[in-house]
Parts: sequence; C-alpha cells; structure tokens
Amino acid sequence: MGSKILITGGLGYIGSFTAKNFLKKTKTKAISIDNLSRGNKFSQKFSINIKSNISNNKIQKIISNKKVNTVFHLASLTCVRESLKKKKHYYNSYKSQIKFIKNLKQTNIKYFIFSSSLSIFEKNRYKSNLSPYSKYKLMIEKYLKKIASQNFKVVILRYPNIIGSSPDGKLGEKNFFITRIVPSFYKNIIKNKNNILFYDFYKKTFPKRNYMHVEDIADINVKIIQNLKNFKKNYNVFNINNKKQYSNIDVLKAISKIMKKKAKYSLKQIDKKESMSQFHQSKDNLAKYINIDVKYKNLEKILKKNKKWFKKIY
Repeated sequence: MGSKILITGGLGYIGSFTAKNFLKKTKTKAISIDNLSRGNKFSQKFSINIKSNISNNKIQKIISNKKVNTVFHLASLTCVRESLKKKKHYYNSYKSQIKFIKNLKQTNIKYFIFSSSLSIFEKNRYKSNLSPYSKYKLMIEKYLKKIASQNFKVVILRYPNIIGSSPDGKLGEKNFFITRIVPSFYKNIIKNKNNILFYDFYKKTFPKRNYMHVEDIADINVKIIQNLKNFKKNYNVFNINNKKQYSNIDVLKAISKIMKKKAKYSLKQIDKKESMSQFHQSKDNLAKYINIDVKYKNLEKILKKNKKWFKKIY
C-alpha cells in the first residue's frame, strides 16, 4: 500500500505528521515530494522523499514508475497574512498547483485529496472578500469539482487552524518564513517581547478560529487514505473542525498561563480580507466514512503539547 501513496509537501508541518502516522499504521513509507524550501529534514525518516517542485514535468514519470494511485496534496503556501503581502507569490503557487493537477490527470491517479481551508468562510457563508490564500484555495476547489470523475475521485478537506507538536517535543511546526499565531505567541512570551493581536475596532471584537491538534488532523488524513473505497461520489467536500472557536486573546492567555509568564500585547486593526469567524458545518458528515477519534478537544491541552517544542527551537 505504501508504494501507492504520494504526499506532496510530505516534509512540511501537516505532511510530516501524516507521513509519520501512515508509517505507524501501515508499516510502510509513503512517497513524498518536497523541495525542502520550508520542509523539515528531520521528517525524511517517515517517508521516501523525492526533492522536487510539484510543477516538475518529471512528476508524471515518478507516479508511473512508483505505481502511485492516490495523491494527498499538502504542498502549498499556507498563510493568509503572508498572502496579503506577497500576492504574486501566491498566484504563482496557484498556477503551479493547477499545472500539477493537469499533469496528474494524464496518469493513473484514482484518488486526489486536497487540503483546503475554512478561511474561505465568514461565519456560515462563503466570504465575499477573500485573501489571495483563501481565494486560490476556493478556485482550486472549483477546478477540481469540474474535472472530478469516476476515474479521478476528489476529496476536499477544509482544515481549521492546525497547531500542536509531538508529546516528546521532537516534531512540530518549524517555519520561520511566516508569522503564525501560536509560534509567534510562544516566541514572544519566551523572549519577553510584545505580541500583536488583530482586532476589529469597529465591531469591538477579536477574530475567532477553530483549532485542532496536528496529530488529530494526521489521524483523520490517514484514515481517509485507508478508507477511500467508502467515498462513492466523484467529488466530496468536508469542513474539518471540533465545533468550538477561540479568539486570539484566548490563545494568548492560555499560552501565558502554560508558560507562567505575563504576556505583553497591543492591538492592531484586522484586514477586511481576514475572516472574523470561520466556523461552518459540512453538508456531508465525514464521520459517515471514517471513525473520527479526536484526542485533543481542549485548547489548553493542545497548547501544552507545544511547550517542549517551542522552548527547544526558541
């Protein structure tokens, strides 16, 4: 089975945990494609990595030679706030992903799993004014819906904010290229620096997000891989969440409590292209297809698992 699974971005944050979980459950290594621009070299032991960009035309040959029939696409630029500053960068990433998908259609790939995002929503509807990151996620979804078929089945997973690290502190989020809320808060508290909290001064409210531990996400990912025959429709979409939202001030206070250090912070107006609330229930229930067992349901419990990791890297 391992030789038939390819994970793009397999050395990235979610990819590393997914490859690790897949190896643990199947005793085989998935094939990974990662150019290591933002990947973690430590994670190479969990998969058979091919150092390459997904836009490389040789990918078709690799898929054919390795007899891959399922692709889990995690390779992507992944930050809403970064996309607001680097619009062209994210556009180029979008074009590369479309090229990659078109190339896959020329192979024997039967299943394509795409990591999308809840950031396309504002409360219970699609957000009209999207960031480049969210806009391109939605555009890829629409493209996949158009090309999905009995011979190219698509599963879309709209992820929440994914946080956490391994309990032993050996594997976690290691991306110094972008600013994410949890790594930033840990770093600033450890180094006694000020934290920037985004806030809507007009509505007088903090943005809220749904958070899930990366190990729970990896477990869901691998269970989907193992149960793809349960997905009878050509095109399947699921919103992944644990039904509870927390504001950025909630997250900061929780980390401050864990670290037993007071957190400094100041407020900044949130960009209108960022959602204030991303919760949206799926029309289809993923639990009908796989057994979902979320281990980390409490925010503080999730964040505690980060302590050892961030103290090590910061």
